Amino acid sequence: MSESSQQMHVVHAADFTTWRDQARQLLQARIPPSRVTWQDGTNAHEDLFAAPAAGGRRLATGHPGARLILTRDQLLLLERAARYRPRHGEQGRWSLIYTIVWRLAQSDPAAAHPADEDGRVLHQRWHAVKREAHHMHAFLRFHRAAPASGGPSNDSTTERYLAWFEPAHDVLDLGAEHFADRLGGAHFRIATPDGGVDWNGRAFDYRFPCPAGWRREAREAAAADDDHELWRTYFASTFNPARLNHKVMTQHMPQRFWRHLSEGDLIPALEARARFGGQGLAQDASVGRRQGKSLNPKVRYDSPTTPNHKKKR
Repeated sequence: MSESSQQMHVVHAADFTTWRDQARQLLQARIPPSRVTWQDGTNAHEDLFAAPAAGGRRLATGHPGARLILTRDQLLLLERAARYRPRHGEQGRWSLIYTIVWRLAQSDPAAAHPADEDGRVLHQRWHAVKREAHHMHAFLRFHRAAPASGGPSNDSTTERYLAWFEPAHDVLDLGAEHFADRLGGAHFRIATPDGGVDWNGRAFDYRFPCPAGWRREAREAAAADDDHELWRTYFASTFNPARLNHKVMTQHMPQRFWRHLSEGDLIPALEARARFGGQGLAQDASVGRRQGKSLNPKVRYDSPTTPNHKKKR
């Protein structure tokens, strides 16, 4: 067993591509997961494969080691699961997927199976990322903004939309690609606490971290959007108190998204009104108070023959 496989190694990975390159060299050097400490981000001074300090030793990667060929589906599963942002006390993203590829390299195919202990966590994270991408598609709100002058497209007449979103996991590019397919040539920009993306109708411009100007402009766009109040009026008028189910609603629309929705601050008041008598109506109170049309209960309106169209004898 080589000396490097007995040492502890600190490895930094900023994204999946970096992790993949690092993991490949670790496997070639036969470094087990227990000897690797993975950290998010980059740090050239502590990078495992950076040039060593004077008198230091460089990790040997030239000799034959564990060789692993992953299928396209396996690679996609690892890449999606790596987008998961672990909460306090959870195993780090890079540590988990390196443990799995190490086991796969040791001819343990159960490592990525949902019934396996590591595989179960892998699939849970994949599903969490998939749900967050769906949340972004459903709850991100674009607001019309003035066309950009002197932008990358040099077109000051094209419609432009801005949005602010706070994803729980790294799904910014998945959301951007989704909206680019559906908005056609319209220009849009999405700002998040960590990164941002600008679409000029032809290409994406990703920025990490998100520029302060992008964040400020996206947050201010909602208040300046003329369609904001129109949507709020529509939402309130179509809210159905009789069908209110808070548990189901929050399962499909988590409350953490409410504060960034145009109608978000209306929901608590509409719920309270429904609980205190509003559920007796099948529509908003303003609609329920309207005078309806009286119908003759003796007439069968579903019959093709009405009193005014009786057959002659």
